[in-house]
Amino acid sequence: MALPKLPSRFGALDAAFLNFECKEMPLHIGGVCIFEGAIPFEHFVATIESKLDLIPRYREKVMFPFLNIGYPTWQYDPDFNIRRHIVHVKLDPPGSDEQLRELAGRIFTPLLDRNKPLWEMHVVDGLAGGRSALICKVHHCIVDGVAGIGLMNVMLDPSPEERRLPKKKPYRPPKPPDGASLFVDAFTDSLAQIPKRLADVRDAVMGYGSLLRNDNVAAVGLERVVDRMPELLSPLEHLPFNRPCSGERRVFWTEFPFAEARAIRTACGCTVNDVVLTVVAGAVAKYTKLHGQTVKNRFFRPMVPVNVRPQEEAIGAFGNLISLMLVALPLGIRDPIARIKHIHELTQAMKGARTPELLRLSLAWLGLLPPPVQAFLAGNLGWLNTPIPLFHMVCTNVPGPQLPLYTCGKRMVACYPHVPTGMDVGISVAIESYDQKLYFALTTDALAAPDGERMVGFLEASFKELREAAGVPKTEPHVTRTRAPRKAKPKARKAAPKPKPVAEPDVTAMLAEGTAEEETLEDATLIQEEELEPVL
Repeated sequence: MALPKLPSRFGALDAAFLNFECKEMPLHIGGVCIFEGAIPFEHFVATIESKLDLIPRYREKVMFPFLNIGYPTWQYDPDFNIRRHIVHVKLDPPGSDEQLRELAGRIFTPLLDRNKPLWEMHVVDGLAGGRSALICKVHHCIVDGVAGIGLMNVMLDPSPEERRLPKKKPYRPPKPPDGASLFVDAFTDSLAQIPKRLADVRDAVMGYGSLLRNDNVAAVGLERVVDRMPELLSPLEHLPFNRPCSGERRVFWTEFPFAEARAIRTACGCTVNDVVLTVVAGAVAKYTKLHGQTVKNRFFRPMVPVNVRPQEEAIGAFGNLISLMLVALPLGIRDPIARIKHIHELTQAMKGARTPELLRLSLAWLGLLPPPVQAFLAGNLGWLNTPIPLFHMVCTNVPGPQLPLYTCGKRMVACYPHVPTGMDVGISVAIESYDQKLYFALTTDALAAPDGERMVGFLEASFKELREAAGVPKTEPHVTRTRAPRKAKPKARKAAPKPKPVAEPDVTAMLAEGTAEEETLEDATLIQEEELEPVL
């Protein structure tokens, strides 16, 4: 079997995710996916194994050169056994969602074993209603959020129609290099990369300067960002959940109709990402007041990862291609409409000024440090624990597929993403859109945020307040049609009638559109392109 050829050497950002990891801050991402019916375990294992040629990183493990003289490399694991990665678990009756969340927290707590490829899947049976679940974890050095969605699209199926599995091929990996070869290759590669990294930084600086000279929108956006510098750079106080973490993970989740979020977007003239940030800021304000702290004249600064990967490269992509955006969201604005307008003006200014590109340029300078220095700094996180926090929370919003996915013929009915948290960040939130719903998933640290589950109620209250303030009616629960197996194309079809002109859509029309039986792929793509696409 010819194994796929990918770059074996880690990039700087991929290596950082590996080096920064510690017991108090496991750096795997993943999610909890719930399916209709029970997933047949043996058939599922065979199905995933048949797709591993499309996911070569799932057969590769990390190898470090001596003294971290260069970045680590991916090498095929000669002892790879899929049974070490896919586990069968059964919940005790009654199989509640609370039991599933407790199980997910226990699974997300430990670090992935670096002596084998860095991924795991747990097939969970015994959920109430005959349902089953997949709890997936994969190290962040393998994929970022958008690449993770692409990975999910590979591992799951777009139709309930089950395909015949191909004949199993023998796995014959090449012999891994010895320690001396790894050291020599890493050392020579590090020396060879210095001129390239210098040239990349120079080109990025010149490119951003040219952008400001030639793009009026960028120049105006930068001017607006500069006007807000006192707000963006004002010293931050620790929020109640900004305390040292233990590494013990707990997960909580909730969901909202995507149609309502899109209707709020239309009514307020903003983006879905602005809706998400407004809801999260409202929930954080409620949590802060719960702990007896004031929100007057205080800001909440989430770290928002931003996708810089072209959409056509998401499926089948590996590694991390992201930047960051740090936004200062007001906690003291009680009116949801005033809050969302403030947030929209800020995010538009930062997008116009291309601040994600500017921050990515700043991170590129860190890549000039020799790999051993990078590994040393990452392994000694004390320098990051400052009296003034760099940010309060990780908040990532990943656009997912708007049509249902399946495994072994079972439809996925919910998908709750998982994002890391750690250091002195006790709560992180990940949002993913899937099949006409927005799924909010909280990762909390048991020590830093022992009452983190209260954020679920605060998110729901914050969303409700924003929806009602925007004049958006509540929608009925949405049920997506299960796609039937493909049928042969009929020989002749009647011409489709010419569509009649329609009036300009209002909020009600927007809701009707969002709750339609099925959204086209073109519409789903449009949703992704028109939003600021944070990923992690």
